[in-house]
Amino acid sequence: MYERSNIARRKGVWPERSARVEWVRNHLRDPAAWFLVAIDDGTPVGMASAEPLLGEGKKGPPIPGGCFVNLIFVLSERWGEGIGGTLLDAVLAEAKRRGSSHIRLWTEEDNERSHRLYRSRGFSPTGRVGDGAGEWALEL
Repeated sequence: MYERSNIARRKGVWPERSARVEWVRNHLRDPAAWFLVAIDDGTPVGMASAEPLLGEGKKGPPIPGGCFVNLIFVLSERWGEGIGGTLLDAVLAEAKRRGSSHIRLWTEEDNERSHRLYRSRGFSPTGRVGDGAGEWALEL
């Protein structure tokens, strides 16, 4: 899902594809992370993951009450059906259940689809930008 969604959003041009796909494979094995999968008629159509929010540069101990939303992806042929919103709502509910009071994520500056989704759930840009992505935050 991650790979297919990114290829579609980037219109087939994704220079760092191999490295990012390998990073996701490793992330899926991380015991600190948790995952949600949207399934329709037995077929996975979307995914999300989150993990404890760590200090600057993902170093140091977890920040109390912090959650980092790492991945939310939906198959491109299912975009616009509300699957991403459902996944994000489930991530927010699980984060709150786990005691999170503030949630952070990064999204690419040119990804208007994700910007609309995050704004619709109360996230706003923090002003921090790095590597073509901007940080967004939500306080619960």
